[in-house]
Amino acid sequence: MADSQGSRSEHPPVTEEGVWSVEELNTEIESVVAAAQDRLPSYVIGEISDVNRYGFGTFFDLRDLNDDITIACIMWAPQRDAVSQELTEGTETIVRATVDFYEDDGRTQLSVRTFWPVGESDRTADLAALRSTLESKGLLDDAATRPLPEFPRHIGVVTSLVGSARADFCEAVRARHRGVSITVCDATVQGDGAPASLVAGIQRLEREPAIDVVVVTRGGGADADLWCFNAEPVVRAIADCTTPTVVAVGHEDDDTLAEAVADRRAMTPTDAGVAVSPDMSAVLSDLTRVERRIDRAYDDRITDGLTAMAQRLDAGLETLEHREQARETTRRRVTDLEHRITVAYESLVTTRLTGISTRIDRAERTVVHAAETDAVTARAARGRLRGIEPRIDVAYRTRVDRELNTVDDRINEAYREIETIARVEAGRSEARRLKIVVVVLLAILGAVLLALATGVL
Repeated sequence: MADSQGSRSEHPPVTEEGVWSVEELNTEIESVVAAAQDRLPSYVIGEISDVNRYGFGTFFDLRDLNDDITIACIMWAPQRDAVSQELTEGTETIVRATVDFYEDDGRTQLSVRTFWPVGESDRTADLAALRSTLESKGLLDDAATRPLPEFPRHIGVVTSLVGSARADFCEAVRARHRGVSITVCDATVQGDGAPASLVAGIQRLEREPAIDVVVVTRGGGADADLWCFNAEPVVRAIADCTTPTVVAVGHEDDDTLAEAVADRRAMTPTDAGVAVSPDMSAVLSDLTRVERRIDRAYDDRITDGLTAMAQRLDAGLETLEHREQARETTRRRVTDLEHRITVAYESLVTTRLTGISTRIDRAERTVVHAAETDAVTARAARGRLRGIEPRIDVAYRTRVDRELNTVDDRINEAYREIETIARVEAGRSEARRLKIVVVVLLAILGAVLLALATGVL
């Protein structure tokens, strides 16, 4: 193989006269295409994708209905504006066009004059059904999105190691935050094997507890290359991811379902790097400004606090001095009052004791005088009593004798009266009356004796 290559380098397969320049080749291709226009078809059917509308015209790709083969198309503004329909992504369409070859860049494309949509392709119908299912489950609602971590420590990336997406993403992250860790999981990002590869990468990063955010990204490309990001396994893997997700597939005009269910959509890998990493220089700058503001506020607060404290201390000291002066004045007043109270108390006690002594002396003299008077009176009373007693005895005996004589007289008189009555009455009635009279006389005698004994008579 090496000898063959060496001989090939020493002996070119053609002579110098037979080597064409790029210009010559492109000119020849252009002439061949121009000469073969009558053999090329005027109508081509395919699926519209990657539509880019501009003022002068619209660029889009026409994808084969059975494969991912595409051809670039352009429809200039006059022809586009003359058609009532819109060029819609995913629409199966018949275009009337001519094949143009551009000699300057060796590019072939269809120059479309008009087109007729003939229906949606199976892939577009599947996409619409999946979108409807996701909407019914609320996975496309803005409320379902989660905030990205403000300061992630570990970022996981699902992308191809071959393209520039990985380098662009890592460069954007490192430029903003050098301390963050990045784990890149290699995956196929287009073609038939892309969905399974993307799902495996997403699930692998999802199982890593250290991963704070998962980024799924690739560089730009045609719509046909991005269909793997509409595949249901990929979309559901992103929707089921418990770690916050970012999808950046480098396509501005239309969202893929992977972007729709992600927590954040970014345009390019660089934009994704910016979205998931904080700008530490700005953070440090903000911290510096905050530190300065804190220092100034602290200094101002300390200065104001010290000033206020000094004023409060001065005011407190002045208040204490006033209170001390007031306390001293009060103490002097209390001392003076105590002296006055002591003098007044001693004077009052002396006066009261003198008065009490005088009253006691006076009372004592009064008591002695009264005692002496009572003694004299008692002696006189006892003398009078001794003189009265014989008189009472004489008067009593005299009174009793007189009363007894009177009673005796009355009894005699009554007796005589009874004798008189007894003579008048006869029989037992006379005796009964005598008994009654005797009883009455005895009662009277008892009453008289009782009266005499009690001093009534």
